[in-house]
Amino acid sequence: MILEKANSGLRERLKESCAGLMASRGSIGGRILLDVPTIYPSGASAVVEIERNGDRVRVSDMGNGLLEAEMMAAQDGYRPLARKKAQAFGIGFDNRDNRALFTLWVPEGRLGGAIICVANASTQAAAEAVRVASEARARQKAEAVFERIDRVFGSRATARTAEIRGRRATWNARNVVTLPNARRAIFEPMNNNTGSVSGKFLMFTDIREAGAGIALNAVVEDSQNLNAKAQMVADLANIIDIRSPDEMFKRMGVAG
Repeated sequence: MILEKANSGLRERLKESCAGLMASRGSIGGRILLDVPTIYPSGASAVVEIERNGDRVRVSDMGNGLLEAEMMAAQDGYRPLARKKAQAFGIGFDNRDNRALFTLWVPEGRLGGAIICVANASTQAAAEAVRVASEARARQKAEAVFERIDRVFGSRATARTAEIRGRRATWNARNVVTLPNARRAIFEPMNNNTGSVSGKFLMFTDIREAGAGIALNAVVEDSQNLNAKAQMVADLANIIDIRSPDEMFKRMGVAG
């Protein structure tokens, strides 16, 4: 690897620490940028900055964890999660002047461990922030679906959740409507997330095979933007946009 302008001793120590698993991007003003084989939610690998000062070495993620969270609209909760992650790894977290840097000063002999700690803290904090933000958005969308169903069918007919017996299992279905003729309809929120799609597919398959005549519906943000896997749910249930007219929801409620 080419480590221009880097101290020769640090260069040799870095080669030993990398052991063929990491790749240098080069150096800037004596600071080495190193690719580390740990992955952010976007699929990008972590990059750490390494800088020597006397007999100690500073390792930093350069704020890339925050940049990753911002790219995936998860920046609001990143800093508190990052501080906790820094404590868990026993490293520093610099949050001054709107920065968000994982940092660690170590002797050269501990360089390898420092690189791994900083890179893992950064990628894990970003992943945790993305997960929390995704779950919050999912809860908001689920609440929006419930409010829509409640408005269309009325509070007396609508249950936020209800146990529905399938052929093989019992499912905790959401937005269950009991119609005047005692038939029931399910309006499950769904998105393109693999977990959401597979969960609906399993639930709807089992409930449909039970033969109870329950109307199965997946409520989505925009049916035109569903991926190929999400579209497969249409083989088992009606797919309806959340912005569809009330009459569409009522019609789907009786379409078993």
